[in-house]
Amino acid sequence: MSLLGALRRLDEGRYRAELYRVWSTGLAAGLAHAASLEQAGRIDSVATEELRRYLIVGAQQGRAVGALVKARPKLFEPFEAAILAAGDEAGTLETSLRILADQYSREYRRMLAIRMMMGYPVFLGVIAAFVFTLPFLHRGWRPYVIAVVVAQMAFLLLGGVFLSIFASIVSAGAAFALPRFVRALVAGVEAGLPLGRTVRLAVDVSQSSALRVHIAKRTERELSTTPLAELFEGCRLIPPGLIGQMRVADVSGDFRSTLRKFAEQLEEKG
Repeated sequence: MSLLGALRRLDEGRYRAELYRVWSTGLAAGLAHAASLEQAGRIDSVATEELRRYLIVGAQQGRAVGALVKARPKLFEPFEAAILAAGDEAGTLETSLRILADQYSREYRRMLAIRMMMGYPVFLGVIAAFVFTLPFLHRGWRPYVIAVVVAQMAFLLLGGVFLSIFASIVSAGAAFALPRFVRALVAGVEAGLPLGRTVRLAVDVSQSSALRVHIAKRTERELSTTPLAELFEGCRLIPPGLIGQMRVADVSGDFRSTLRKFAEQLEEKG
């Protein structure tokens, strides 16, 4: 609820990226899971540190990563859980960790852009504390100063609610939702997830209500068998250029390279 708490939540991508990057590096160096995760040290995020400790204990008990994910699904985001489980089952966990590190790094950069936009509502909140307490001036300067201090404290303690709402609205806008969606598609395909499941997870990652509504009535079979371009034809969030790239991917079967090029173009424009 606090203002600082809301701002810290925007940093979660950085902590997840750090965790998966260190874990991947440790595995590449031949370290066991527990040793690799220990190399990350304590992470300055309650959620990610809880996840790290859970994975360390589970690894020390000899449990597989996929089993750990299934046992505590609330510790993981759905997309994150699917990538980890797929990598563990296929023996490509190091690749999955690299994919997640890249995915969360990109998300953190998006959140940095949103954080800069938050300067305006924070400034308005500070000004509002002076404006709404003006009636106290009739009682003298001392009551007015006290009222301003109380209002500022209230904003610091409760302003996170409004800031989080603002961040969610901005984050779900096309400027952020579309690149997030395409990158998630690329990551899911690269991790070896079935295309239908990748689509469902990528729509969830996008945070776009337009995409969710568009595929809401689609069955898992339809998502898996319908060509990608046909599946998203008519969706207001998907531009003609992306539909064109989807058609190319549908014909060639190379979803990874084709969609990655479009994702890179989006990020260059951004």
